[in-house]
Amino acid sequence: MSRFWKLVRTGFLGFLLVGCATAEIQEGRTVTGRVTDESGGPVANTPVLIIGQSLDLVTTRMEYQERGRKETRTRTDAQGQYRLEFIPTNLGNYFYLFFYDKTGFDRVKYRQPEPLDITRLLAEKRTVTMNQVLQFQQSWPEVQRQIAFYGANSDRGTILRQHGLPEKRESSRSDAGMADVWWYYAEGVAYWFSGDTLTRTQQFTPVQGPAPPK
Repeated sequence: MSRFWKLVRTGFLGFLLVGCATAEIQEGRTVTGRVTDESGGPVANTPVLIIGQSLDLVTTRMEYQERGRKETRTRTDAQGQYRLEFIPTNLGNYFYLFFYDKTGFDRVKYRQPEPLDITRLLAEKRTVTMNQVLQFQQSWPEVQRQIAFYGANSDRGTILRQHGLPEKRESSRSDAGMADVWWYYAEGVAYWFSGDTLTRTQQFTPVQGPAPPK
């Protein structure tokens, strides 16, 4: 690589690094807002997290290296409101706002939103207001229809609300007769039904990607 292109490459990387510059903020900050769905209704008791990364600039490689991360979290109230008060430097020097988590987020009903980089906003303001509209899953209307068909308190209705639509359904013969089997490969669980009654649960190593053939 010629010296010219090395300088160009270094300058471009420098530009990118400036675009994601870290911030040492020792004064208290407040992040607040409201979470609603597409219909405008509040989304209650959903997780809201701020993840702080501690990044060090490695000048020899012109890139940041993470040496740790911490978080602060809360949940929305009945009106979908949330409020987080914290000292940023206690978490790190680069910050993302998440409106989901592995647990507590209703992924059957809502699509997972993208995290938001709030580092620059925290550096500029003591109070940052960030509202979020959660989009419904494309399958949600069908999940609702099937829950209404089977009954919300039925075994099938409970599983539909917990996992959503199964990735595959099939009939399987057992000692008790024919069973209807629902497979959730990505979650590593399958359910056997005799009529409307859950008769068996099988757990296995989750399988990512398209459902295996029958």
